[in-house]
Amino acid sequence: MTESVNRNYIESWLISRTPSGGRVLDIGCGDGHLLARLVAERSVRADGIELDEAAAMAAIQRGLSVHHGNVEEGLDQYGDATFDLVILSLTIQELGDPCRVMRECLRVGRRMAVVFPNFGHWRARWQLAVLGRAPNTPALPFPWHLSPNRHYLTVADWEDFVRSEGWRTVERGFAANGGPVSVWPNLLAEVAMYILERP
Repeated sequence: MTESVNRNYIESWLISRTPSGGRVLDIGCGDGHLLARLVAERSVRADGIELDEAAAMAAIQRGLSVHHGNVEEGLDQYGDATFDLVILSLTIQELGDPCRVMRECLRVGRRMAVVFPNFGHWRARWQLAVLGRAPNTPALPFPWHLSPNRHYLTVADWEDFVRSEGWRTVERGFAANGGPVSVWPNLLAEVAMYILERP
């Protein structure tokens, strides 16, 4: 339940920060639910990339322009600043080389939205420190052997990374239990949401 509530909150947060009538690329778009909402609610020109063939087909059946492929093979088909916003929602932790992909996103997009599960959330810390178990929480719902996650990052890790890349944080938000988190996000947020751009 918390996972779906957080997803609704994430989608609403992203939609409200998407330029009306803009061009949007959603990487790891799944079945196209968010893209379809962006088209309906923000009148965007939407494109998507999805690795899972069944999910890509579901998005195409919604009438969306979605490419079934692996973003890690590159975004060479897109020119510089083709998109107003490139979205990576709950995607970067699953990529083999997220740094390269995000740099490409900020080449093809004027801004990039990144959403990731916070592995520093208190529940994940407690499970690891007290129980000695790999975290399994609403934001991290997979047992270790089924998890698609390759990279485990916290809000603090992300902030350090953004500074090292020289990117500018336009806006940030944090959520838990389907609502905003305003204090101690590295401890209390289940998910972190950022809008970034190059200086």
